[in-house]
Amino acid sequence: MPPRLNLFNARTAVPVFRQTSVSVSRPNIATTINGSRSTHHGLKTGLSSSMRMQKRWNSSASGGDNSERPKAPTEDPLPHVSEEAAEISKIMDKKCDGTPASPELEQGTPISEILQRDKEARKHMPKVMQDQIKSSTGTRSFSTSTRRSQTELHGQGKGFDEQTAAVMASMISQVNQQAEELHDGIKFDPVETLPKTENFRTRYDSLLEQFTKLLMTDGKLSRAQKDMAFILDHLRTASPPQPNPKRPLLPGPPAPQLPLNPVLYLTLIVDSVAPLIKIRQQKGIAGGGASVQIPVPLALRQRRRTAIKWIIDGSDKRRDSKFAQRVANELVAVAEGRSGVWDKREQQHKLGIAGRSNLGMVAGGRR
Repeated sequence: MPPRLNLFNARTAVPVFRQTSVSVSRPNIATTINGSRSTHHGLKTGLSSSMRMQKRWNSSASGGDNSERPKAPTEDPLPHVSEEAAEISKIMDKKCDGTPASPELEQGTPISEILQRDKEARKHMPKVMQDQIKSSTGTRSFSTSTRRSQTELHGQGKGFDEQTAAVMASMISQVNQQAEELHDGIKFDPVETLPKTENFRTRYDSLLEQFTKLLMTDGKLSRAQKDMAFILDHLRTASPPQPNPKRPLLPGPPAPQLPLNPVLYLTLIVDSVAPLIKIRQQKGIAGGGASVQIPVPLALRQRRRTAIKWIIDGSDKRRDSKFAQRVANELVAVAEGRSGVWDKREQQHKLGIAGRSNLGMVAGGRR
């Protein structure tokens, strides 16, 4: 059974376990009050015993060695603000040799000057610096002070080289003479201006416009333009392609430089897989109802349209969630020779080569 607490003896036991943080010289308020208060109902003996225990506890706490007791953070007084500021200014306003000076005027002391004052470090410095210190005249070869350089420039011409001044004056006069020969108020040749239609052709490229229109579905042109912008950005930020030697792109810049111009990159991809011909099925040439395959040459816009349709159809087989991402990945695959668009182009050309003999039948029928 757990022990029970006697309420009459609680006042006797509680002061014993209470830790005091005040010194002996400061009297305990509870002890003073309990000592002066008159007791009733036989509690005088308990109060007196608690006072004795409290005094014994305080005396044992203060009579021992105080060095072992951990100090509070507020017991050690901090230095005054003025003393701390004085120490900081003492550190900041000193040079390496200990003499006070302003840090704005004297900054960037050379290592040679520091080593000249430190004999111990001079023993371990490189041989080149030792020879330099021995051969030096005792003055700096340069100055890091703005005011000092200004005084040297605006002096009365002591030690100024007249030959150097003459060379500088001749150079300035030569430049001014060239500027006068060119144009009034123009120092160098003017920049060549772009043609008026250059910005229009760059912004509204024929291939970009055709590709964007073929990307459009349900008449949503703005959405197709956003997809086209995403595709160009993907071609610009993607790693350079690694072309397949058996399926090379059309002649152009090297492969590492293609992402620098995404419009040219896209043009080379589309024109490389664009077929030169298409196959037309024509009946009645050979007699009866049999159809004959006849190759027909294509114009540039027709060739690009066929290649773009093949690229979009090939991108539908990919698993990317975004349509523009699928088309961009398909374009990169075409550039590296991994796409099935190359197989369609080769098959189209094979059928055209096989149907070249049918062209004579068409010419004979027209006669």
